[in-house]
Order: sequence, then C-alpha cells, then structure tokens
Amino acid sequence: MIVKLFDFFNKSDAPKTQIMLMGALSGLANGLILAIINVAAEQVSHKSAEAKFFLLFLIAFALFIYTQRYALSQATIAVEELILQIRVRIADKIRRSELRFLEETGSASIYAPLTRDSNLISQMALVLVMTGQSVIVLVFSAIYLAWLSPLSLVITVVFIGSTIIVFLSHEKKISQELQSASQKETEFFETFGHILEGFKELKINSRKNDDVFWHIEQVSKETQEFKVSSGLRLVTTIMFSQVSFYLLLAILIFIIPLFSETHSDVIFKITAAILFIMGPISQFAGAIPMIAKTNVAIESLYQLEAQLDEVSIHQTEQVSTPPIERFQEIRLDDMTFNFSDKFGKILFSLSSINLTLKQGEMLFIVGGNGSGKSTLLKLLIGLYYPTSGSLYVDDEQIDSTNYQSYRELFAIIFTDFHLFDRLYGLGEIDESRLKSLLVLMELDKKTKYIDGKFTNLELSTGQKKRLAFITAVLEDKPIYIFDELAADQDPLFRKRFYEIILPDLKKQGKTIIAVTHDDKYFYTADRVVKMDSGKLVDYYSTQK
Repeated sequence: MIVKLFDFFNKSDAPKTQIMLMGALSGLANGLILAIINVAAEQVSHKSAEAKFFLLFLIAFALFIYTQRYALSQATIAVEELILQIRVRIADKIRRSELRFLEETGSASIYAPLTRDSNLISQMALVLVMTGQSVIVLVFSAIYLAWLSPLSLVITVVFIGSTIIVFLSHEKKISQELQSASQKETEFFETFGHILEGFKELKINSRKNDDVFWHIEQVSKETQEFKVSSGLRLVTTIMFSQVSFYLLLAILIFIIPLFSETHSDVIFKITAAILFIMGPISQFAGAIPMIAKTNVAIESLYQLEAQLDEVSIHQTEQVSTPPIERFQEIRLDDMTFNFSDKFGKILFSLSSINLTLKQGEMLFIVGGNGSGKSTLLKLLIGLYYPTSGSLYVDDEQIDSTNYQSYRELFAIIFTDFHLFDRLYGLGEIDESRLKSLLVLMELDKKTKYIDGKFTNLELSTGQKKRLAFITAVLEDKPIYIFDELAADQDPLFRKRFYEIILPDLKKQGKTIIAVTHDDKYFYTADRVVKMDSGKLVDYYSTQK
C-alpha cells in the first residue's frame, strides 16, 4: 500500500536522497535517545556519568529535532510541488481535449480528483515522513532488543509479523471499498449539482424535488456502507495490533522470566524498549486509514490523466498553422454525425448535411427543440468531428490536423454560454470602444471594466447575453454565431438587435449565423434554413 505513495513521491524533483537521509538520521537519533535513557538509568547514582549521558541526550535530541524538521519541511514542499505539477498538467490536457470528452465525463468527475483528492494527498506529506521515520526507529529498536535478549526479539517479530499479515489480508478489500466510496462521492456531487443548478425547477415541483433528494439519500447511504465496511476492517486491524502488543508485554514480563533467569536481569530495559516501539507502531497503525484513502486519491488522479491520454491518442496531432483569418466560402459536404452511448448504440444523428456559407452572409437557423441546431453549430465551428463527410474553407479541406486554425474564424455565444469576468485573450483593450459598446447594449449603468475585469456579473439572463455579445464583438472575428441570443431580451432591444446591430456587423464585412425563432425578423437575413429531425432543409430566402 505504501509503495504507491513512495512511487508518487519519487516523481518529484525534490532532494529525495537528502530527505530520506535526514529521515533515517531522525529515526536513528530517536533510537539513540532510547539507548541513552536506558543506560543513564543504570548510572543514576554516578554524578559524573549522569552529566555525560545528559550531554549525549541533548546532542541526540538536537539531532532528532533538526533532521526531522528538515525531512518534514522538504517533504511538504515536494508533495505540494507534485500536486501543482499534476494539476497544471491535467488542466493543460483538459483544455487540449475535445468537447465530446468533457460532455461524456461530466464536471464532477473532473473536479473531485483535482480538489478533494489532491487536498488529501497534500496532507499526506507529514505522514509519509513520519512513517518512514517509524520504520527506522523500529529497526534500531529491534537491534537494541536483540542485544538485550535474542529470545525477546524473536517473540516481538512474531507478534509484529502477525499484525502485518492481518493488515495485508485486509488491505486489498479496504482499497476496493474506498475506491467504490470515492466513485459514489463523485456521483453524490453530480446529483447534488441538480439541487444547485436546477433549484428553480425543483422549487416548483415537489415530486421532482423529493425524487432528486431520494436519489441523494440513496447515494449517500451507499457511500456510507462502503466507508463503514472499510472502516470496520481498519478497526479490526488496529485492535489486533493493540491486543498483540499488550499480549507481547505480558509474555515478556510475566512468562519468559519463569524460564530464563538472564531475561529477568534485563526485564526493565526490555520493557522500556517495547514501550518505545509502541509509539512507532501506533503511529503506523493510525496512518493506515489515511494511507489507504491517499492511495485511492492518487489512483483517481492517475485514472483521470489516463483517460485524457487515451483520448489524445485517438486524436491526430494538431499541426501548428497560423489561424485562418479570411475566407470566401465554407462548405459542409454531405456531413453526418452520430451521438452514441458507451455501448456504441446510436442515440441521435445528423445526416446528409450540405451547407454553403458565403463571406458577409447573414444566415438564420430555425428548428424545434432537439432538431439538431446546436449540434449543427458545433459541427460547423469544429467542436465536433463529423462521422463522415467533409468540411472545406474555399478549396482547402479541414481535417483534424488544422481544425484549431479553422476554429479561430469564429466568435460564438451558445445558449449555455460561460461569461468570463475578464477579457481574456484580447491583450490591450480599447477602453473607449468598450465603453461605447456598454452604452449600446444598455449595460453602462450595470457594470464597468476596472482593473482588468468587470465589476459586476450579477446580471439578468438577457443582460449576461448582451455582455457576452460585447466580448464577442471585441474579439473581431470574421464569423459571429449567436444561439438564441435575442431570447430573454425586451421587444425594443430585440427589434434593435435584428434591424440595427446585426446589419451593422454585416456592413463591417462580418458573416453572421443566428439560431432564432423570431420569424417576424426573418426578412433581415439573407437566408433561413431549418433543422428537422437531424436534417437540414432550405426554409426561407430574401433573395437579396
């Protein structure tokens, strides 16, 4: 079990040799303190000897304090550096992954390893050093015990060995149960997210509210069962170690002296040595639950990273090419896309998508819920790869080697958009233009851009969409895609959006694609197409 921890620790750039050396010296100094105290106890009547042993005690104690502090400090730094590296590494791999992976994995499965599990690992640094030190103390104490009484050492080894065997017999099952508990906790966070994110829906529907809560209760109970089961196994192991220790003391103190007179002469020293050994054994036994949980946490981080690596293996390496900044036409040629479950069963399909988008065109997309509008947009901007068919920019085919260059053509606001508090990726901000856009979007009284971020994001849904529109416009991309952006807006603003704001963008040479249901403004578009059960059909043309 502890091998996995040392393997994790071994990946750091910390001075591992020095840490282990200092940890070993700390354990050795701890053992020396035992020997000095025992020998000094025999010489208590000799004043000169007492002073000498007191001096030796102080030296051993100072060595113990210095070496332990160094080992603990450096181990803490090393573990935190490892957590920093793995968090940054995973964050980098996530940002380079594909949208389908994130949609299928779920945010809770990503947040848990990076927060709960990494915090647990960071607490393990001190335990790891103390456990290593305990091993050194046990070795030194065993040597000292062998010098006092070889028979006592043999009996002690038998009892400690029995404890280790019991522990190892339970360790695999404990790890499995803790792993299952960790998975259930992730499921709990996913379900609990329904309460926070769907609060309004649950508040007006008692049956739905009760059903979600019932599910949370069930998941919590299952988590509890796994944790209780693993905890009881740990209790059995710890109790067995304590019972073994006290039986060991009883045998060495009450039984062995009956058969060995020489043993009686050193019984005091043997008792002191056994009592001294009890500390490291108790410390190790107390660390077992945390070691087991930390191993599960490490495994969760490794599994998440392995998933990301597996996804990246199936992706063609992106070629570093400059962003595509202009085009004459974009063509989707007989594209299909399939949504499949984990068993490969197709749940929904877009089939035979043929669409040509001209530079400077304003295109509206209509269709009912579930017709495939958002999926079409994700195919168009390269967030989804087609199951079959081709994508062209002018005469250049876009494939997995240059998708990122193609994506740079677009600024997009989905219905489930994320509103950033800063204007990331824009470098120097034209503050006068930003202020004029805030006035245009009627947000100048609601928020400001001060010290590199917006002062207020506590806005209505419609206002958030308008602020997202401002950030999109500032990106100054050739193509703008708005997914139901006019929804949640008042009628006056909606009219201005279709009749003034969008045409103004078009006059600037921008290409505009808008998903909308506002049929009264279809005349402002060059074309309207419709998604119907995964198929794209012409719907309306102004014939401009």
